[in-house]
Amino acid sequence: MDPTVPKATLKVLGLCAALLVLVAAVTVAVAVMVWRSEALGKLQGCRERAANESRELGTRLAELERERARLQRAAAAGAEVGDALRRDIARARGDTRKVNASLASCRERAARLEVNVTALGDELVALRRERAELARGKAALQAELARGEEQARGLRQRLDEVMEQQRALRARGEQCQARQRELEDTLQDYATELDAQRRRTRDRATGRRCPPSRYFLCGWWWDSRGGGHRSSHSS
Repeated sequence: MDPTVPKATLKVLGLCAALLVLVAAVTVAVAVMVWRSEALGKLQGCRERAANESRELGTRLAELERERARLQRAAAAGAEVGDALRRDIARARGDTRKVNASLASCRERAARLEVNVTALGDELVALRRERAELARGKAALQAELARGEEQARGLRQRLDEVMEQQRALRARGEQCQARQRELEDTLQDYATELDAQRRRTRDRATGRRCPPSRYFLCGWWWDSRGGGHRSSHSS
């Protein structure tokens, strides 16, 4: 065997090994460079995110500060409200005792009112019965009133008739009075004439006398006329 062959093979193997190492080194270098660029990109992204988050955290911190101040003011106001509420609770407890006393009084009044309501209910029933009786009495009174009105109309008609008769009688009375006055005037004239005749007769007494029968007839006629009474008054 040629001793130069193993040497050449060893050289080739060495070259291949060196080439592989070189390729591996290049590959590693490229991989490192790629990883570095990615790492740098990620780092830049992280920095940007960190900056954004930092700004957001600053804004959130400012909001939290404002919220803390608001909560502190609210806590102070809540403390004041709590004090006011405690005072109100104390007053409410005092008022509760008063309300309990008032409630007991109200219950007593409610019991009395219930008794009164029962009594009023009984009175209402009695009043309803009385109202029904009054309604019946009212109906009877209305019927009687209708009959009374009918009778009143009849009496009014009769009164009108009586008044008409009274007016007629008054007119007849006036006519009778007028006739009576005329008769009285006539009788007065007759009495005057007879008085004159009697005076003339007395004046002639010394002369021719009237027979007794004629005197009797003259006296009867005079009395029938009513002149004797008037002549006696006039003489």
